[in-house]
Amino acid sequence: MKMTFRHFPLLLVLLGCLWQCANPIAPTGGPRDETPPRIDTLRSTPNLQTNFRPRTITLTFDEWIKLQDANQQVIISPPLQGYTTKIKGKSVIVDLGTKDTLRNNVTYVIQFGTAVKDLTESNPAEDLRFVFSTGPFIDSLELQGQVVDAYTEEPVKEALVLLYENLADSVFRTERPFYFGRTNAQGLFLISNVRAGTYKITALVDADANYRFNQVTEKIAFRAAPVVLREDSIPAISLRLFQEQLPLQLAEVDSSEWRQLKLAFNRAPGDELTLSTTETYLRAATLDTVYLWHQAPQPWTLFLASDTLFYDTLRVPAAPLAAATAALDSLRFAKTSGSPTLNYPSRPYPIRFNRPVSQLDTNRVTLRKDTFPELLPLTWTLDSTDHRLLLLNRPWTEKANYFLTIAPGGIADYWGVPNVDTLRTSWNISERKRFGNIDFQFSSTDSTASYALRLLVKGKPPVATFRLRGTTQYQAQFTGLLPGDYQLEIIEDRNDNGRWDTGSYATQRQPERVVIRILETLRANWDLDVAVDLDSLFQD
Repeated sequence: MKMTFRHFPLLLVLLGCLWQCANPIAPTGGPRDETPPRIDTLRSTPNLQTNFRPRTITLTFDEWIKLQDANQQVIISPPLQGYTTKIKGKSVIVDLGTKDTLRNNVTYVIQFGTAVKDLTESNPAEDLRFVFSTGPFIDSLELQGQVVDAYTEEPVKEALVLLYENLADSVFRTERPFYFGRTNAQGLFLISNVRAGTYKITALVDADANYRFNQVTEKIAFRAAPVVLREDSIPAISLRLFQEQLPLQLAEVDSSEWRQLKLAFNRAPGDELTLSTTETYLRAATLDTVYLWHQAPQPWTLFLASDTLFYDTLRVPAAPLAAATAALDSLRFAKTSGSPTLNYPSRPYPIRFNRPVSQLDTNRVTLRKDTFPELLPLTWTLDSTDHRLLLLNRPWTEKANYFLTIAPGGIADYWGVPNVDTLRTSWNISERKRFGNIDFQFSSTDSTASYALRLLVKGKPPVATFRLRGTTQYQAQFTGLLPGDYQLEIIEDRNDNGRWDTGSYATQRQPERVVIRILETLRANWDLDVAVDLDSLFQD
C-alpha cells in the first residue's frame, strides 16, 4: 500500500502513544500515593549472600522509581572507588567497577539512604540496604553515636565517621577507612555489619571526597582511645567536630590611604599577633583586619610575628605632619550602622569619627537638652581600643533629647588637624525601665579552674566578656541590657589564655569544652537572677 500525505497525522498519533508507553510519567488525579517502593526479591540480586564477589548488583522494585542525590546518599562500606549507580526501568543497578578489588572475608554494606524514590510522590524506599560478604559469614556488630560541633554542641549532618583497623595516628591522613558511616540531620550515625575487633575512630567533613584528612580547612573529630567491639554492645560514641587553627597568613596590605595601614589576615589574629617597630602608631581591629595610623616623617619598617611561626616585614610609607592638612579629607562623624537604638542613662554616649581623634576643645562645644537654652557641661574620653570613638559623659536625663554642636576647630585628629566645618548631632536618652539587668552567681569546688565567658544574643557580638579563675564563688552583674534572648557561653579555659582554643590532631589535643547556657528571656524593667554550678556543667 502506498502511503499518502494524509496518513501522516495518524502516524504521529501512533508514535506519540508508543512514546508514552515507553516513558513512564507520574499519573494525575486520585488519592495521594504514600506507599514507598518495595523490592521485588524474585527479580533482584539476593541479599545477605556469603562467599559473594559481585560485579553488578540489581535491585528491582514493584513500581517505577527515580534516583535522587545518589552521589551523597549511596555509600558503600568499606569504601570502594569507581562504583556507579543508575536506573534501568524499575531497577537500580550498582556497578562496582574495576577500579577497586573486594577485600577477603569482609562484609560489605551498600546504604541507599533516601536516594531511591517512587516516581509519583517521591516516597523514599525505607531502610534500603544491601549486604554481602566475601567470606563465609555476615558480620553483625554495630557502632552508633553522634557528631556535634565542638563549640556550639549542635549536631553536624553529612559528616563521615571512619573506623580503621590500623591504630596508627597517621592512618587518618594516609589510608581509607575499613568501615564508615554518615551522619543524618540529627548528627546521628550507625555503622553496621562490623566484625569484632579494635578500631581507631574519627569523623571528617570530607572536602575532596577522598576519605582522608588532607586539607587544613577540613573539620575533624577523633577519639584518643580505640573502640573495642565485641559481641556485647558498647555505649554510643560522642565525637566533637572542630577545624584546626589555620596558620596565620597576611592576606592583604593596603597603604593607599594616607597615614593608614590596613592589614587583612586569613583569620582573626587575636592577641597572638606581635607588631614591632620604633615608630609610634595607633591600632584598632575588626575581626580579621588590623588598622594602624602613624605620624612617621620617613618610610619605616614594621615587623609582624605570631606564635604560629608566621613572620613578615613591611615597608610603610611616610606620613609627615606637615602634609596632613593637604592630604586628609574633612574630619567628620562616621556613619555607624550598629549604633544602639536605646541609650542607657548611666552610660557614656559614643560618637564615631572617620579617623582617630586626639583632642576636644570643650570651649568650642555646645551641648543643650531639649528646648532649654542653657549650655550643659560634659566630660569626654577616647575609647581605649579605638581612638575613632569619642565617649561623652554627664548625668544624662531620662527621656531627654540632647543636641551637640562642635564649632570649627573644636576637635582635632591624631595629626592635629581640626575640623573645618561645624559638626552637629543629636540623640535621645531612654528610660531605665526599658532595659533589664542580669545577675550571675557562679560556684565551683575547684579554685584552680579557669573559665572564659561571653554574654551575647545569638548571632550578635558579645555584650560582655569576662573571666573566672582563682575562686570558688563569683558574682557578675550586668545592668542596662536591651531586652532579648541572651545566652552565656562558658569555656573551660584549660591553658588560661582567656579564649577558646580548638583542637589539634597532630598533638592529640581535644578542643576546649564549651557549655552554652540559654537564659530566660530578659524583659524590659526586669532583673534576671542566674545561678551557675560550674562543677555540674563540666563533669568528666
